[in-house]
Amino acid sequence: MENTKTKKKQKINWIAYLFIAPAMFFFCLYILYPILFVSTHSVYKWSTLSNMEFAGLSNYLSLFKDSTFWTTIKNSAVWIVVTVPIQACLGFILAYIIEERLGRKKRNGKGISKMVFRTIFFIPVVTSVTVVAIVWSKIFQPYQGILGYYLNHWFNMSPTINVLGNAKVALLGVMLANIWEWTGWSMIMYVGGLSQISDDIKEAARIDGATVWQELRYVYLPSLASVHKSLLMLGVIGSLQTYALVGVMTNGGPNHATEMPGTYIFLKGFTQNQMGYACTISIAILLVALILTFIQVRFLGSGDFMRKGE
Repeated sequence: MENTKTKKKQKINWIAYLFIAPAMFFFCLYILYPILFVSTHSVYKWSTLSNMEFAGLSNYLSLFKDSTFWTTIKNSAVWIVVTVPIQACLGFILAYIIEERLGRKKRNGKGISKMVFRTIFFIPVVTSVTVVAIVWSKIFQPYQGILGYYLNHWFNMSPTINVLGNAKVALLGVMLANIWEWTGWSMIMYVGGLSQISDDIKEAARIDGATVWQELRYVYLPSLASVHKSLLMLGVIGSLQTYALVGVMTNGGPNHATEMPGTYIFLKGFTQNQMGYACTISIAILLVALILTFIQVRFLGSGDFMRKGE
């Protein structure tokens, strides 16, 4: 009886709701409301110069027949398959060298501070994406670009090579810029993961006579499973959101060779003024992101996927 009376006397803690109110407000304003707005407007044909006309599912049916849309999906898949693993591998290598190799020398009174190397490799991450895009556009520029100069100087190749103007290699050029920009982020993630590995485990492996490769295989990689999963999830979502880098470097060209969902949505919505169709593309990409996220959480949610092959 006393417990029942106590429960009745309990009051709602409005202070707790007050603390989360600002976060909920901005969540509704910047996430929930845009999703609802785009969802409702995706079934209309409209532009900024005309009234909305209900179209039903015709926008979605047109989407399935849109070859350029499927090109953006293909480019996104290539982007994920190429950039995410390379960034993760390079990030792990840099983190391992800085923390485990240079870190040992520093503890012994030798070497340069780890913070110096962390800062150097993290600079591209905090650099404006527009600046990154302009710098790499200059590197790939025919005649005056650094790439053309060294290809001509070292391999006697023509300095007129136009990477971003060639439909066959333009996407690779943009992905290279993306890898350079975000490898530092992967490195910092792995630095945090490495700091959580107990020194006792490392010492036990060395006492047992484990080689460097065995340490990596049986100590470091399994212990960093949660980092692998996080980088994969963030990489997939980030790849689907790619816009600024491609927009500045190629604007989706040449001939849609580097077209990504973000640039295609901008093209349809703000260049061709097909707002309803742009909303439809946005919803389709949102569904793709949700499906991919569900698959990752479903199969990689335990965080021990690195051990399954042992």
